[in-house]
Amino acid sequence: MAKEDLLPYQQNLDYRREFKRLGLDLEALMDFTPMDLDLENRRLKSLLDFVHEYQRCGSKEAMEIIAGTYRFPPIFPGISPESDWFRFEQWMQGEPVRKKLSEQLPQNIVFRKPDEISEAEIESELERLEQVLKRAGYGIGLNDGIPARLVYAFLYEELGEEFELHESDGLGFWSFDGCSGYCPDCFQRPWCDSGQSSCWSEDKEAGKMHLIDELDKYVSASPQSLDILQQLQAEEDAKFAQFKAENPSPEFENPGAEEDWQALLN
Repeated sequence: MAKEDLLPYQQNLDYRREFKRLGLDLEALMDFTPMDLDLENRRLKSLLDFVHEYQRCGSKEAMEIIAGTYRFPPIFPGISPESDWFRFEQWMQGEPVRKKLSEQLPQNIVFRKPDEISEAEIESELERLEQVLKRAGYGIGLNDGIPARLVYAFLYEELGEEFELHESDGLGFWSFDGCSGYCPDCFQRPWCDSGQSSCWSEDKEAGKMHLIDELDKYVSASPQSLDILQQLQAEEDAKFAQFKAENPSPEFENPGAEEDWQALLN
């Protein structure tokens, strides 16, 4: 390998060593791009320059006055200027930038496991959980009509997940929509427009709309559901083909781009 080809690797090591010397954990604020080392090095340099300028100025407020070109921390991925600043200063002080959701809630509040809650209590327990999450800055954007126990079970599982901290007293500001983009495994599918109009290989294998076992006590799919899904999927495919023909763009040459086409239309 030529000497110039080794330069990006050496630069990358140098940047990482400098952050380590400063006692800063890069993994907390940086998504690495090992397949594009030049991009990663540019990001590391940008962040390192920002760190040095922050150390020189001493605070966010001083940087805003003294160093106008250093307005927001160049962390990747960024969320919002306010959140990025909060997480950056937490990071510089050696404090965590993310915590489990349960650790971000008042410690005197306890939630029971879903199977410990009776049918008579589940509605009120769900309302209590939703109110606590909302007070902590978390929105809930699930589909309408989903049984309370399914919603509670989903939110209860989220309590064990880690989320980035937010400026407001270190609390989060995420919104739970419950959508992973993979309909066959989703508890919301029977109440979701996209879930009811997309056909997956799992549906074809099942000979009907594929639903997870947790939904058995609430809904069931008929054999006719597969024909409906295939028809609706064909209509969506036709719409996309027309949109792509009318709006030629290189990004549609990328595998998986079709999944996001509806977002481009909105």
